[in-house]
Amino acid sequence: MADQTLQQQVQPQPVYQQPVPAPVYQQPVQPTYPVAPTTSLLGLDVQDTQFWKGALLGAAVTLLVTNESVQKGVVKTVSKLTLAAQSGVEEMKEKFEDAKAEAEAETKASATVEPAGESGE
Repeated sequence: MADQTLQQQVQPQPVYQQPVPAPVYQQPVQPTYPVAPTTSLLGLDVQDTQFWKGALLGAAVTLLVTNESVQKGVVKTVSKLTLAAQSGVEEMKEKFEDAKAEAEAETKASATVEPAGESGE
């Protein structure tokens, strides 16, 4: 009986294997081409079009902000545009009122003509 108990207790252990790492794939090395040296002034790329656009825009803004005669001209132009817009709005209101009055007059005229047309039959 002791032999049976001993045989029942001894069972083969499962065999575990170490995981096998997957092969490592590397990116292919991209060939590098020589880059032409850029012309720079104090670390700025002066051949870049964005640089020149920014420089011109900055100069224009500086002129507008600092030059008094330019400021007066801008204010005068803006005030003329505002006045023209207000005049246009007023004229549009007048035209709307005229059209409304004409529509009301036509409605009244057609209302007075219809009864006369009915009695003429």
